[in-house]
Amino acid sequence: MKRSKLLLLSIALLTTNISLLAQNDSVSYKSQLQFNLINGYSLSYLNLFCPSSGIRFKIDLGAHGSFQNLDRSQSSSDNSLNNPFNQQQKFNEEQENVTQNFNIVVNYLWISNITKEVNLYLGIGPLISYYRNHSENNSKDVPTTQSDYNKSFYEITSSSFGLGLQGVIGVECNLTEKISLLGEFNLNGSYSWDHWKFSDENETTSLSRAENTEDGHSWNYELNNIKIGIAYRF
Repeated sequence: MKRSKLLLLSIALLTTNISLLAQNDSVSYKSQLQFNLINGYSLSYLNLFCPSSGIRFKIDLGAHGSFQNLDRSQSSSDNSLNNPFNQQQKFNEEQENVTQNFNIVVNYLWISNITKEVNLYLGIGPLISYYRNHSENNSKDVPTTQSDYNKSFYEITSSSFGLGLQGVIGVECNLTEKISLLGEFNLNGSYSWDHWKFSDENETTSLSRAENTEDGHSWNYELNNIKIGIAYRF
């Protein structure tokens, strides 16, 4: 009787341990946070339905800015008898360019276990994109005679809003139980509504200014460089 009770107790403890291990295993593979840091920035949340499929919510971010200030001088002369002259002119030019873009993507992922430590994943899903670029140029010519003074300024702003699909193919390499290394390609296809605004200003003896806007639409296809990142399972 005692042996029977001991056997039943051992089976109960073993069943409980197996159940706890199964729960821990399912929790460890239930969700992921993913961060791409090389060749593009993105933050993703992956919810796995099972070890071989899941849905991923992702935000791609991009920003770039540059500024340049140029000073240069130019000398010109004409030694002809009819109209000789010798002139020195200075130029100052400021250039600025700023770009922002982001994508909001939902991917359905299929995951295949190549080896114990390596997974291959494929995915596709809807894409919302936004892009904006602003550039301006401010230049001044200051010659020796004030009458030849010239100042010009122009700026261009372009933006686009797009809807489409994003496909993904990637590889995941497990480094530890919780941490893995990611590498993936994204292929984007979208239809976008575009807007441009141009303005131009010139000042010599008088000031003149022109402004123009344009609207359009376009189909866009993009294959990015391989993105490298890390994933955390929880």
